[in-house]
Amino acid sequence: MPLADWFAGLDAALRRSPTLFDGRAVILDLAALQPEPEALRTILSDLRQRRIRILGLEGVDPGDDGLPPLLLNGRPTQNLDLPALPPAEPETTSLTIEGSVRSGQSIVHRTGDVTVMGSVSSGAEILAGGSIHIYGALRGRAIAGAARNPRARICCRKFEPELLGIDRLVRTAEDMGSHLRGRPAQIWLDGGAIRMASLD
Repeated sequence: MPLADWFAGLDAALRRSPTLFDGRAVILDLAALQPEPEALRTILSDLRQRRIRILGLEGVDPGDDGLPPLLLNGRPTQNLDLPALPPAEPETTSLTIEGSVRSGQSIVHRTGDVTVMGSVSSGAEILAGGSIHIYGALRGRAIAGAARNPRARICCRKFEPELLGIDRLVRTAEDMGSHLRGRPAQIWLDGGAIRMASLD
């Protein structure tokens, strides 16, 4: 209904019952109208001229001071500036392989650590977003920190890998030397370089 028609109907009701709004506080729901601030002030002024007291507004943002308070379901509310939430961290999980990873198998777990209770055979591959723990021999490929995690580590009981990688840095067997071969070892990043040391 056009606003002019609504006021005409209101005026007709007031002519029939001049004391209709006397002593009553009115909540004005403007959700369907959504007036601009200047139009809202005009509406409130027109209602005041008809001696209608507006207790609060619903369905519209008053926008500035001097206007009736904003209500929600007839109750006072506030416009709160909520703090920006930090981006959600991806859920971190761990994956445990209860045996060995055989040649040709590929284990990809981008959201956390991978623990292999057995060995990783030559030709097998482990790719983890976090660290990799191998309680047997590492003879295949192990890539840790694939989720851009430079703090990830690779630990194994027997060091015989084909390829190692942490956070996009990779070393092949030819680059590793033989001083750790067959020994328990850990691999990590230090200053942008892959480091390897015995766990003995």
